[in-house]
Amino acid sequence: MPTDPKTRRNWLQILGAGGAASLAGCAGGGNDQNNDDPYQDTNETTDSATDESTESGDDTTGATKAKPATVALSTDPTAGVWQVYGGVTPYYTNILEPLIWVTNDMKLKPWLAKDWTATDETTWEFTLRDDVTFHNGEPLTADAVVFSVEEVLKEWSWAPGWLHIKPEGVKKLDDKTVEFTTTSPFPAFPGTIAHNMVAIQHPSRNREEGEVIGTGPFQVVDRKDKQYVKTEAYDDYWNGEVNLPELTFNVISDPNTRALSLKNNDVDIAYEPPKNKLDSLKKSEETDAITQLSPSTGTARLNMYKSPTDDVKLRKGLNYAVPQKLIVEEVLNGVGVPAKGPIAKSIYWSAHEKLPAYGPNMDKAKSLVEESNYDGETLKLFVSNQLTDGKLLAQVLQQRFDKAGVTVEIQVMEQSAFDDAVRNGNAHIEVTESGTNSGAADYLIYETFHSEGDMNERLHEKNDTGLYNPGKEVDSLIEKGFQTGDKNEKEEVYEQALQKVMDQAAVIPLYYSEYIVAKYNDVNDLDLRPIPEMVRWPGIEHS
Repeated sequence: MPTDPKTRRNWLQILGAGGAASLAGCAGGGNDQNNDDPYQDTNETTDSATDESTESGDDTTGATKAKPATVALSTDPTAGVWQVYGGVTPYYTNILEPLIWVTNDMKLKPWLAKDWTATDETTWEFTLRDDVTFHNGEPLTADAVVFSVEEVLKEWSWAPGWLHIKPEGVKKLDDKTVEFTTTSPFPAFPGTIAHNMVAIQHPSRNREEGEVIGTGPFQVVDRKDKQYVKTEAYDDYWNGEVNLPELTFNVISDPNTRALSLKNNDVDIAYEPPKNKLDSLKKSEETDAITQLSPSTGTARLNMYKSPTDDVKLRKGLNYAVPQKLIVEEVLNGVGVPAKGPIAKSIYWSAHEKLPAYGPNMDKAKSLVEESNYDGETLKLFVSNQLTDGKLLAQVLQQRFDKAGVTVEIQVMEQSAFDDAVRNGNAHIEVTESGTNSGAADYLIYETFHSEGDMNERLHEKNDTGLYNPGKEVDSLIEKGFQTGDKNEKEEVYEQALQKVMDQAAVIPLYYSEYIVAKYNDVNDLDLRPIPEMVRWPGIEHS
């Protein structure tokens, strides 16, 4: 395997001299169903969620509260599609909570629901905790759960397909019991709703006034679009003491500015500072930084149904041209793990160890490109300006493809334009990062590779092609994995599907993602999770 002595600085210098000249767009800058048989394993218990607070460092004996803290996230908590929750993201903020939580080892944990059980292949009963109140002081009820889930199903057109339920499939059995009826056998249902997008809110919240009424350890006291969300501790929080009296999320979109704000102690915690700042943040006497492997993967996806990337020889040639280890070491500054497959290695059915590695082998890359139908035309590579290091990754790929004999034009796009253009099949190559924010990761393989998944559905309905779906055999395997609660069977059939995806070179795996969180040294007991959006704030100390 050839090696390349180039450093990140070398890459930047080389790209600054050549690759950037071809930019066409504007410049710019991110489980499993853990029960072996979910139809048999009733979960528990009233106390298990409280165990999470102990794990997270909460002191339920009543510790002296720390100082307020300020966090700079890598995403704007007031931006996006969160009107259903009053315009504040349920991710990161600990304001709203789901029925089920996800532990550090990606297992499901009772949260607002103290247990759940399948009464048949399509019906689930969830029992709610008795000790939970909303920020308005009213108790958690089945009516609130039914309202919350129905709102999600109405808000996002794709939600019924994602959750496999329709609005009429959510029913109150009594004040503390909710019944969900899925549209087909769906063993991953509990893991799928272990997701902050399925958060529970009070039915009386005023959506038009941007009111947020959740059950979390922090409640909103003020918010301003694109500037901040200010919260304070909810004293009657059901899951132990909340150490921080106030927690504010400042919107700082630029990674360098987040790092500088931390250095100046304008914020106490900064998500995703630039990777090249990691060493200096760790060595500083005033700050520290932590890296955490997440269930996300960076990939370059190749449109299988757009000429000339519809030629498998060209797709394989592009795969052989990519040096994953070098990308992690020199482009990502060592933050991440070289990838072999399109699904993060932390997800048990990812088949990480069993999938073929294509290279890097530039001689083979050139040979396959020459054998393919590629005639020298310029390929379109799209990347979102929201992907950290996305532009640099795209430029490295552009340079490697150029060495293999393939010309690529990069277009860096705003996220919404990127999503729309990709789903319309306008790109030959899409550089992206995807992962799971819930306990069930089945949707990762479905949404990307099934013909009815989010990435393929638009074109598949239009002309029966899709983008990255290798065909009906893969559809069948994914459906089989989706509908089994047997962990071994799921692993076996998903591995077969992923083998076929990689045999068709539909994806170039790049890296398994790690994220960085930096903090000022007067912040202790930071409680990060593999899913970054499920960080826990109640137990941290700020002296």
